[in-house]
Amino acid sequence: MTTELLFLGTSAGVSTANRQHCSMALKKDGRIYLFDCGCSASTLLKKMGEDPRNIEAVFLTHWHPDHASGLPMLIQDLQLTGRKTALPVYGPASTARKVEQLQNMFLIPPDVCPFEVETTEYDERTVFEDERIKIEFFRTMHLAQDNWKKIDERRGFEMTPIAYGMVIYSDGKKIVHSGDVHTSNDLVAVLPEADLVVHEFGHIVPEKLNAFVKEQGIANLLLTHIHHEWDQRADELKRIVSDGHSGEVRVAHDLMRYAI
Repeated sequence: MTTELLFLGTSAGVSTANRQHCSMALKKDGRIYLFDCGCSASTLLKKMGEDPRNIEAVFLTHWHPDHASGLPMLIQDLQLTGRKTALPVYGPASTARKVEQLQNMFLIPPDVCPFEVETTEYDERTVFEDERIKIEFFRTMHLAQDNWKKIDERRGFEMTPIAYGMVIYSDGKKIVHSGDVHTSNDLVAVLPEADLVVHEFGHIVPEKLNAFVKEQGIANLLLTHIHHEWDQRADELKRIVSDGHSGEVRVAHDLMRYAI
């Protein structure tokens, strides 16, 4: 059975008529591992012919709404379609508190859910592994700037601004999933021997991406989290990032399947 990446939503912070907020899944042996949930992931999975009840776990890179705001809708969808088994949700520090707040805010508390939402807060030492997939986590500088630290301090350290990327291993392949970054250099330490790099394009200009892929010799690059100004300019984006580079460059679109 083919292992696939499913690109559900591929926009950055501003959605468009063509792109919903970001979410990606890995499907293996009929089971689905969801990476971020900024869009209505359940709806888009159904559009792709998939059953959201087959979600094995959810992994959040950080808590910006374009990466996490679809989570309560997913929980309600699974509640109303009769999921019985626990839904594991992995996220950075503060995830347990935020999931509890969301369940209460949206009137889907544990009292009415037929399954438990099990939260795990990961850091750089955490490794997720089952019989299908292994995931390691690395911190990015996306929310590590002084302005975020000051905002968090003013709000009693309740926000916990922290962001991660992930390294996904499946079928003997290594996939680097950037999450949101400050610069592409956030990925350098995890790039060696990567078979595929899934890189966000919400915070990086294409010329800098071009310089990065050539400098790092990235053989297989797939761009997602597309800035809204580039929504319908995929060919131009690919041309700029590919210029002078012998590796493969692709631009993801909503409802795209990519065989591993």
